Amino acid sequence: MPPRPQRTPSEVIIPGVLRAALALISEQGPEGLTVRALARRADVAPMSIYNHFGGKNGVLDAIIVDGFSLLAAMADTSAPDPRDNLVVGSGAYRDFALAYRAHYTVMFLHQFVGYSPSADTMYVAAKGFEILAGQVQRCVDAGMFAGRSNVDTAQQIWAAVHGYVALEILGINFASDRERVFYDFLDALINGLDADAL
Repeated sequence: MPPRPQRTPSEVIIPGVLRAALALISEQGPEGLTVRALARRADVAPMSIYNHFGGKNGVLDAIIVDGFSLLAAMADTSAPDPRDNLVVGSGAYRDFALAYRAHYTVMFLHQFVGYSPSADTMYVAAKGFEILAGQVQRCVDAGMFAGRSNVDTAQQIWAAVHGYVALEILGINFASDRERVFYDFLDALINGLDADAL
């Protein structure tokens, strides 16, 4: 009797499937991510996607969790001056978005039909927001944004930065120098929020 074939271990399958998923999104857009296309690209049986991820939604969860891990490593900055640190952290957010466009698309730009993030994924995403809220809180502790909630201010900054970055990724940002204009915009935003503090 021939020996039964050995299952490929998860530590081999999972990274390969994630790489394949990100490549498909980069090359074909989010609509190109199907279980069949993913299995073909990763050179695994479609059933492997279900066995290791529970299906396409599990792959999306894994991309989002991986993305927030990468984003946290880049954006959790520690410049000595709180305002400078907020600027550096916000710039790191843009750097992440431009360097990891497929991750960013799944995390923030595309609504996949039938997908709802798992509770664990939502928790990781919330921890990511806490980094920005903590950077704003350091500014509040230093006397900036008087009378403002650090969470509300962080939400405003995130919305503005995300909008700029999303336009850049989508190719509809017409700034003469995208990086310089981004930092000018960020500087004006922070100054305005601080000057208009209640």
